[in-house]
Amino acid sequence: MELALHEERHPNDTAQTRFDGLVGLESHKEHLLDELTLLLDPGRLLSWRKKHHRKGLPLVDARVPAAPLILLSGEVGCGKTALALSVATPLARRLEMRVVTLETPSDVRGSGRVGELSARVTEAFSQARQRAKEAGRGLLIIDEADDLATSRSQMQAHHEDRAGLNVLIKQVDSLGRDGSLLAVVMITNRAHALDPAVVRRAALHLRFTRPDGPLRSALFHRLLQGTGTKASEIDDLVRRSDRDGVPYSYSDLTERVAKLALRQAFAADEPLQAAHFLAGLEEVSPSPLIDGTVPPGVSQP
Repeated sequence: MELALHEERHPNDTAQTRFDGLVGLESHKEHLLDELTLLLDPGRLLSWRKKHHRKGLPLVDARVPAAPLILLSGEVGCGKTALALSVATPLARRLEMRVVTLETPSDVRGSGRVGELSARVTEAFSQARQRAKEAGRGLLIIDEADDLATSRSQMQAHHEDRAGLNVLIKQVDSLGRDGSLLAVVMITNRAHALDPAVVRRAALHLRFTRPDGPLRSALFHRLLQGTGTKASEIDDLVRRSDRDGVPYSYSDLTERVAKLALRQAFAADEPLQAAHFLAGLEEVSPSPLIDGTVPPGVSQP
């Protein structure tokens, strides 16, 4: 079974729009862009050192190149994948060069034949290295990373999983040694399941949570921009988007509730307003929390 990575070239306006639309993630955006800049253009750090510390700066001069690995972890539907898939456009514009994102397929593990997992991990990195070289810089995005990087203590000594994890770690290490033009972004909802050796290698680990009240307020302001919605209506939406301590996730609000509200306004041939979002919140339940907490009125599958 041939391994096919999904490729997207950056910069592009669609990715920039997705990136700009991630309300409430400004700190994560900044940290991710800064770290990717250091990983993929380390010369900028040396230029900064020469400008501000001409006699040298031990913290920089003795710096060992970090493994070009970033972890994004946390709650379902809180923007991890959307950020990973869109950050390459502002990064490309900052670096003033092309950047390609390469996403591993859902069947990256293959069919389970002996040695297949290790071979497919090696092939994914080989393809990503080559395409990054052709483009200028690259990001290899591994979603549901716990499927490849589960802690060896949880594998019950399964040889294929251990072998695949070892290959993954060696590939990440080789990128750091080679000064590669490729960085790896691993995304997971289960950071606790990752092998400690993988977590230790991460140059940056960003943790995502569901939007709190102020962030939901900012999100509703953006979703209802141009509708003349009053501040009191936004406040009501913020209150209603938390069901007994289970807040709606980012994707609950932007994908499920917002799209339902838009359909209702369109079907009624009337202007979009806060009432459509309130109706959507009544109809759509928040996603279960990752710890297993289930919203009121929703049965456990």
